[in-house]
Amino acid sequence: MSEADTITSNAKSNLAFTLMDLPEERRQNMARLYAFCRIVDDVVDEPGMPPEERHAALDRWTQVITCAAEPAPGIETEVQKLMQELQLDTAPLLELIEGCRGDIAPVQPKTRQELLQYSYKVASCVGISSATVMGASPAARKYAIALGYALQLVNILRDVPEDYHEHGRVYLPADDMELFGVTIDDICNQRYTYRLRQLLAYEAALAEKFFCEAEELYQALSVEDRNALIPAQAMSLIYHNVLEKMQDDEYRVFERRYSVNTFRKLWFLLRARIGTFEFPGVGEWSSLYNEKKEP
Repeated sequence: MSEADTITSNAKSNLAFTLMDLPEERRQNMARLYAFCRIVDDVVDEPGMPPEERHAALDRWTQVITCAAEPAPGIETEVQKLMQELQLDTAPLLELIEGCRGDIAPVQPKTRQELLQYSYKVASCVGISSATVMGASPAARKYAIALGYALQLVNILRDVPEDYHEHGRVYLPADDMELFGVTIDDICNQRYTYRLRQLLAYEAALAEKFFCEAEELYQALSVEDRNALIPAQAMSLIYHNVLEKMQDDEYRVFERRYSVNTFRKLWFLLRARIGTFEFPGVGEWSSLYNEKKEP
């Protein structure tokens, strides 16, 4: 098993789960990409590393991605090989690195626009690269961007207490918090109030908007692109279900961490696959029926 496969298998993430639907070569390539994203994320999240070491680790990955440094055996070599074999655009992955770099000394976004700029770097750029690795055409780019926004917003809503208490981060826009009368102290002390519920519902509506946009873009893609993007569409269904759970439960994010069990993940993966099938229309069914009747 390659180092990328080991990292992907140990992660037990929703994305890693959905990769089982891919043909073997694409699954291995996605494992390489996922492992890179996982490592870059861990650089800024793992405790005990001083900021200068975090920056140095990200600088090293920038050199690997741009082929400015000889890769070390293992995951660096696997990732650089992936970049070269598929001729991947380096820009989205470099944006991801810089987005993660911003979390080393986190600054709360003031506006929704700033939140979306951050989400583009750490989520939509992953989607753009993933779509290419999965075999989709450039037409899938807008879908990947919209879905990236939706998934990241769900993560932010679900992880409000974890982000603050474990990493000192608040991703809810300062302007929106002020609009609903929610303070950093409310989050610090986990005050579950009507104002907080209204704020989270307000951000959830933005996530819903991007889920709807992504679905419309997905349905407009070719059958070939939709087939290639089945894992991404399964991710959309899984994360939208997490969002629905939070909505139904009135955003009790201080009391529980919302998730989807393995059985439902399998169901959503099946739904994503079924959704790519094209069934004959009424006229086509009639033609098929008449063909069978002819001697």
